[in-house]
Amino acid sequence: MLSAKRRLMTSELPSIARAAHDIREGLLRPIDLVEHCLERIEQLEAKVKAWVFVDSAGARCEAQRLEKLQQEDQDLGPLHGIPVGIKDIIDVAGWPTQCGSPLREDHIASRDAAVVAALRQAGAIILGKTVTTEWACFDPPPTRNPWNVEHTPGGSSSGSAAAVACEMCLAALGTQTGGSIIRPAAFCGVSGLKAGFGDLPMDGIAPLTMHLDHVGPIARRVSDLYIIWQALAAAAHGSMESMFSRRWADSDLESWIDAYGLNKTLFVLEGPLLDNATPEMQQLFQQALSRLKTSVSLRPLRLPSSFDEVLTWHRRINVVEAAAYHRETFPSRRDQYGPCIALLLDEAQTVSAVDYAEALIRREDVRNELARLLHQHEDALGCLVMPATIGPAPGTETTGVPTFNAPWSYIGWPSLTIPCGLASNGLPIGMQFIAMTAPQVFAMAGLCERILGFHERPKLLETNT
Repeated sequence: MLSAKRRLMTSELPSIARAAHDIREGLLRPIDLVEHCLERIEQLEAKVKAWVFVDSAGARCEAQRLEKLQQEDQDLGPLHGIPVGIKDIIDVAGWPTQCGSPLREDHIASRDAAVVAALRQAGAIILGKTVTTEWACFDPPPTRNPWNVEHTPGGSSSGSAAAVACEMCLAALGTQTGGSIIRPAAFCGVSGLKAGFGDLPMDGIAPLTMHLDHVGPIARRVSDLYIIWQALAAAAHGSMESMFSRRWADSDLESWIDAYGLNKTLFVLEGPLLDNATPEMQQLFQQALSRLKTSVSLRPLRLPSSFDEVLTWHRRINVVEAAAYHRETFPSRRDQYGPCIALLLDEAQTVSAVDYAEALIRREDVRNELARLLHQHEDALGCLVMPATIGPAPGTETTGVPTFNAPWSYIGWPSLTIPCGLASNGLPIGMQFIAMTAPQVFAMAGLCERILGFHERPKLLETNT
């Protein structure tokens, strides 16, 4: 009979819910999961470059501590024994937070970021820090896409998405200002959640902007995202009851899909913004929709004309607020900034105070306009859907563009991506769901994931199993 560790190495990793269940039942030990992840890292890290550093000794020690607690009938929570990665702009006590920048080489975090503390409280094992693009901006990272190392994993949560896709951890935290959770998750064939603006605390996370930054998990399945989201939101708000009904707080994802997702409307977005998708992406997205229409009510919805300017307004806020944060070191230490972020900070000098104020004011206007449009369709509880990116991952000279993600970072609504197919070059593409609240995107994304049944894995992973 194969040992638990050997079974892990010869098959796909279980979901977080299954792994946590098996740990509680004594069928799996936390150390087995940790060793699996460390072996995957040893096998693939030289090619993928997903990690800034890995705390192997600390993870093993924590796994042993958690196993002892389990033997004493002490279960810390839904993530008990689950190894996770942390994007390297998020503080972990005693570890560097380098932000991909030489300016932070000597930085050591004095305490955990609020979201990291929440993961620990739920029983997660913090495995290490994953690669970020410099200051979570646009300079390409060393990380490679595990589906094809000649392509980008996306930015800026590059290492988090690649590590999850390679099964180096069961989940990882990312952040998004433009498209830095949704885009890398889609490029790497996994799922990612950008929480709603203000839904999760940003304490202990190096900022890019004040009004656009979000944090959220990346994982292989919607159900995995759901469990992490519950743990993060409960810690942030005291209890899930303070945010949602008890029905939501106590439901597993499948129950929530059956209670909420069935017979709800999925609004397929249309408008000039969507014309940015490549012809192949448009074709593949329509094919995925055709598989959903027998189970989901699909209705077209044209975006308001205000969305034609959203990318401009988002950019104004991004450049001005990034420049404000970096004003003590830029341009005086320009030689220590990458070319892309340096150009972004230069651009701030071209934005007037009036234009910046207009971009902030218009956020609320655009958000309200879209909400009114949904109410006019008599289904404000419906969910929006569109491609996650304009196409599959491009080459490593770029991190891709946030064209299909920045609007939702701008208005602050939750968004979630799931893999929905493969392009002709073998790279994955994603389907993005947007709604007013996280429960809405979970229900509809979970339902569509169930229907589409995407189970492909990177060839790099298959050849090293």
